[in-house]
Amino acid sequence: MQKYDLAIIGSGPAGYVSGIRASQLGLKTCIFEKDRIGGVCLNWGCIPTKALSASANALYNIERAPLFGINVKGFDLDFSKVYERKESIVKKLSSGIEMLLKARRLEIIKGKAEIKDTGRIEAGDLEIEAKNILIAAGSIPFELPGLAFDHTNILSSTDILELKTIPKSLIIVGGGVIGCEFASIFRSFGSEITIIEAMPQLLPNEDEEIARKIEQIFKRRGMKILTNTKIDKIDKGDKVLISVGRSPNSKGLGIENLGIECNKGWIKVDESFRTNIKNIYAAGDIKGGMLLAHLASKEGISVVESICGNNYPLDYNVVPSCIFTSPEIASVGLNEKTAKNKGMDVKAKKILFGAIGKSHVLGETDGFIKLVVDNKSDKILGCQIIGPHATELIAEISVCVQFGITSEKLASVIHAHPTLSEIICEASEAMHNKAIHSL
Repeated sequence: MQKYDLAIIGSGPAGYVSGIRASQLGLKTCIFEKDRIGGVCLNWGCIPTKALSASANALYNIERAPLFGINVKGFDLDFSKVYERKESIVKKLSSGIEMLLKARRLEIIKGKAEIKDTGRIEAGDLEIEAKNILIAAGSIPFELPGLAFDHTNILSSTDILELKTIPKSLIIVGGGVIGCEFASIFRSFGSEITIIEAMPQLLPNEDEEIARKIEQIFKRRGMKILTNTKIDKIDKGDKVLISVGRSPNSKGLGIENLGIECNKGWIKVDESFRTNIKNIYAAGDIKGGMLLAHLASKEGISVVESICGNNYPLDYNVVPSCIFTSPEIASVGLNEKTAKNKGMDVKAKKILFGAIGKSHVLGETDGFIKLVVDNKSDKILGCQIIGPHATELIAEISVCVQFGITSEKLASVIHAHPTLSEIICEASEAMHNKAIHSL
């Protein structure tokens, strides 16, 4: 029987990244994967969705080419090639991760893992021993009672990525991140879109002003938005996407037999991601909280560092959120309303992208940045952006929030011209009523 220092269940962002770090730190490690290397993020989530989004953006740029003095004739959308491109990207990246793991001498065990006791895992006929176990099995789409996935007309976020043709109409139940991203993509491809959201706004966890702006843009693009609306049944619609959250992928892992503490299937962990069993850890979606690939990777690294006796703390107040709609949305830290609800003395300033020359060059002036700072210390507490390349711009603000940089210090940084990043400098200057290009 093979013996390992660490056995990892799942090869998604938490699993494969922690495996590589374990190898770097000299731990003999194996990774169990019952399906494709890379997990949900790479195969049925982040990467394929953004591949579709890239095709949608390419189509958008062709359609507006006359604005740039370019007349394009005779183009059409070949969705079969869009699908093939998506699959090619996923396959290439999955193979790349597998090569990385093998180069690091991590053993990949294909099969469904079941933890038999605190130091033993089975997968089919194979059995291994491990000093430590990391459960990184991820999550699966949540299924609404009465609207079970039939994988043909009532679809999960996994199912919709397997569509070979563009639906004439698409009803999206759930106006969160996943729902809004697919709405943006398939509207660009020509589908009639209806979004049904039970909460008062789209993107319930985002800043209210951001939510209002994306709803305005979606309506301008011809989408039907129904907020404050609950659904009992659906009588008509070419395809229906159910995107109302995710469930823990914890069934069949053997955790019940071991007495690992859970809350509705989500595995409970302490600040070191340790379960109530001292040598068994959980990281990523399986433990609940913020279900984000980049956070899962950091959690996996933190587990391995902890096993090796190192300190690798994570600051959950500084986790960027990125939404790949058109235009993009990104946020980090506190928004104005949340900060004030906490009793904090804050101020917020908003700068429109139209104030920045580069946005006019790109023909993408829709949107804004909102910066939130502590009124006394001037430290940047958070930021929300809707506009071109928002998901790239948010990284600079994440650094500021992480290290307590003041808006005055940020404003003193020379930002290259003409770039979209100038809007960050402009917002920082606005905090002290010194903005140059806006009133």
